[in-house]
Amino acid sequence: MAAEPELRVSIEALDDRSDDAVALSLAEEVAAGPAVAVIGPGFSTSSLAAGPAYAAGGLVSLPATATSDAITQNATTFRVVFKNSDLGEMLAFYLARVLNRRAASVVVVQSGYGATLQEGFVRAAERLGLDVILHPLARDADAAALDAISAEMLAAPERAVVLLTLGPEGARVLTRLRRGGHNGPFLGGDSFGNASFGRLLADEPEERRRPGYFTDQFYALAPVILDSANAETLAFARRFRARFGQEPVWQAVAGYDAGRLTVAAIRQARAAGHHEPAAMRAAVWQYLQSLNELARAEPGLLGPFWFDASRARQQAIRVGRFRARNFESAPLQIVAVSNPDAADVASGAVFELGEGRFGRLQRVVHTGVYINELERVDTLRSSFGADFYFWLRFAGEAGPGAADPTDILFPTMIGSGGFDPARPSERRERADGTQYWLWRVQGEFRNDFDLRRYPFDRQELALPFFNARAANDRIVYVIDRAGPAGQAAADDGDRPVASPQAFRNITEWSSIGANERRENLVTDSLLGDTDRTAAEGRRELSGFRLSVEVQRQALNTLANVLLPLLVMSLITFASLFFPPAQVMERVSVAITGALSGAVLLDSLHSQLGNIGYTVFAEYVFYANFGLALMCIISVLITLRLRSDGRDGAALAVDRATQVFYFLAASAVTVMMINMATG
Repeated sequence: MAAEPELRVSIEALDDRSDDAVALSLAEEVAAGPAVAVIGPGFSTSSLAAGPAYAAGGLVSLPATATSDAITQNATTFRVVFKNSDLGEMLAFYLARVLNRRAASVVVVQSGYGATLQEGFVRAAERLGLDVILHPLARDADAAALDAISAEMLAAPERAVVLLTLGPEGARVLTRLRRGGHNGPFLGGDSFGNASFGRLLADEPEERRRPGYFTDQFYALAPVILDSANAETLAFARRFRARFGQEPVWQAVAGYDAGRLTVAAIRQARAAGHHEPAAMRAAVWQYLQSLNELARAEPGLLGPFWFDASRARQQAIRVGRFRARNFESAPLQIVAVSNPDAADVASGAVFELGEGRFGRLQRVVHTGVYINELERVDTLRSSFGADFYFWLRFAGEAGPGAADPTDILFPTMIGSGGFDPARPSERRERADGTQYWLWRVQGEFRNDFDLRRYPFDRQELALPFFNARAANDRIVYVIDRAGPAGQAAADDGDRPVASPQAFRNITEWSSIGANERRENLVTDSLLGDTDRTAAEGRRELSGFRLSVEVQRQALNTLANVLLPLLVMSLITFASLFFPPAQVMERVSVAITGALSGAVLLDSLHSQLGNIGYTVFAEYVFYANFGLALMCIISVLITLRLRSDGRDGAALAVDRATQVFYFLAASAVTVMMINMATG
């Protein structure tokens, strides 16, 4: 099969400075040039302004972060992320299906953004039978207007509060409600869906006293929240961090999606034999138009890329919740179901979101591990012993047919006596309705050891687990970053994951560090599920992994294994300086050195087991055997030379052997030092 030809795509970055007039001017310039596709503009108003120019030039536009419902009125604009009315619908469904609230006070900013959010929210609210009171808010509302709206809502504190506004406007309303004693819950759209909203309120005196005073119990929407993202998105986030040194915001993820789709479209156009810009533009547009159902979709981080008749993308919407000013995935999510089972629909496990659209509840389970002690590290048995606490925080009720988050499998545990999911050490219901389960686990765990650098090796001791049955559309395990009540959630590495005394009994090893991460078990197969498309991805089980990195204390190993070998090597080297008359003694010392090395090597093998490859320490033994053999051969050569009366040549061979032995032994020593320090 011929390899796919390399495709080179040239990208030119243009800045419209968030100015609609500049966006239109740039669009006219780009449409007149050789470009075959556009990723952008970034804002809805800019997309609306520039869209007609792109359409006139037959140029596809993929605005990665524009959410206005109206942008796809331009004939060549395709939607990358959800539209505002979708956000409004999700807020209504979350209010009813997850928070079980039937009445809401809704603040709507009087703008195109607020109007489209309102359209979706009211449409879903009517379908769900919600009792809604709308509170219009002018974009330039003064303090008196804000006080009046807040007073109306404070008069009905039993109602949930929905803010169909931008972040700064919502913050002004929220502070008044919280100071007036309203306890929420509060909900908002994507303008609230990141930690920057919490920072808007950081200077308020209440927030300085207790972070999260205003934002606790505030739910907001985003296309992706990294703590509960799928395996491919997590892999993208790792690459992004390695390159840019920070976490990607959702706009970066959406931009990557748009870029990947653009490249796929260009590749298809080139494969069809098109090269001229006009033909390429038409082919790119036709290809995107052909992605009109799930079966034809292109894969994307934010879900499969396919477009309905209005060129809108059916995409997941994640719900986050603020905790001590940090933004994390809410305990329950509503996820799309592409091929609902009739029995699930009948039971209520799957419910209708709109015409032909279905969803189900997904649990987000906050998870943590704390190591009490590592009891032993046994490379011969490829195992280690561990004693640790392990906990879950999760929504207590997740609807009909919900999977059990405590149905945990430790795949590397040897035997099952150390963990019983049905018998936690502690279990209680928390004030917010979530469950807290805590176990103490003691057992032996299999582990893969890489001993190639032995005795200068570092090892990763891993404690992974997965849900035994439920895929990640039902349950996602995320790292618990929460700190003590009233304090900010911990950043990576801030919460201790091991006792200070956890490593005291593994005397041959030094602890380097420990870290937690999500562990997604992805099966690279459809597993016979013909209803599942390639663009939806493979079956993925969500799990968790705690890794402890340890380094062998090489000096102890060198003293036990290689020091005797070193002594024998020095004795062998000294024998090279014996007088010529002591030939037999020189041979005896070399043979003794080789035999001693063989005994020590056998002892080493008994410690390492059958590992199937050569470790560094074995090369040291092989070097010793080679040098011993060289000494014996040198003696034989000098004997022959002296018997022929060539004493000068024999002396030269002796000197050469001494020098070579010294250089070879020095080279091995330098290698050992480099391994120890590298």
